[in-house]
Amino acid sequence: MRELILVAVLAAAPVASPQEPAAASPTAPSAPTSDADREAYLLKAEIAKRKPAPGGITNSERATLRQGAIEHDAHIQAHDEYKATMSLSSGTELDFRDSFRNNVAAYRLDRMLGLRMIPVTVVRNVDQKPASFTWWVDRVKMDEKKRFQQNISSPDATAWNHQIFVVRVFDQLIYNVDRNLGNLLIDEDWRIWMIDHTRAFKVFKDLKTPKNLGDHCERKLLAALRGLDANTLKAVMKDVLSPPQIDGLLARRDRIVAYYDEKIAALGEDKVLYDLETTFTGTVATRP
Repeated sequence: MRELILVAVLAAAPVASPQEPAAASPTAPSAPTSDADREAYLLKAEIAKRKPAPGGITNSERATLRQGAIEHDAHIQAHDEYKATMSLSSGTELDFRDSFRNNVAAYRLDRMLGLRMIPVTVVRNVDQKPASFTWWVDRVKMDEKKRFQQNISSPDATAWNHQIFVVRVFDQLIYNVDRNLGNLLIDEDWRIWMIDHTRAFKVFKDLKTPKNLGDHCERKLLAALRGLDANTLKAVMKDVLSPPQIDGLLARRDRIVAYYDEKIAALGEDKVLYDLETTFTGTVATRP
């Protein structure tokens, strides 16, 4: 079975990846591994060094954080822009959003859905203004752009495709207008990490590209989508998403669930749903 890419036409699209795939950040043996400990580290560790992040276009930074003997890098984004309409080279975009807050929302939503495919991200002040601090992904092997361009095959095409199906559903859920091959990172276990979601979470209630959903959905993801509710989302996202953004998210959730319910009715549950059970060594990746 051949590996899938997110959307084939993206191979020729310009890439602005905020994370440099080739470089591994320094990680002490006692570096935090749980989400809670990594969040605490990102919030409290001293900023020892800062430099521009590679490939970014909004002045984001790669920072080395230090707490005692532990050093680890973080990606810092402080850009926070909203316009009702925005003229771009591709045309006029409605509800234009390019905000660090969306990185935080994507991380929190990822954990609510039990995916663990987005690195830990918190809100922290830098230079007297709020920003997102994202854990710099460890043990990065390459990004999807390099894998595609060099025709490198995953050692397990089925496991790879199952991850890509999840990415496609997640991007429709958050109305991500800026997914490109450079912001899908691949670690040494062939685990996919989704990064850079600043251009997501529009207020629209329709799906951006329904055909990208395809015929397959991860079983626990579909169950988790059914379980999302407005009150919980508003409590979890109150500092990063507006009520209209949450309303749009829930409306898109309803469309995704209805889409797969129709697929299940037509094809049968065993043809549509699958279990993402891959165990990744050296990373925190256990599904609940």
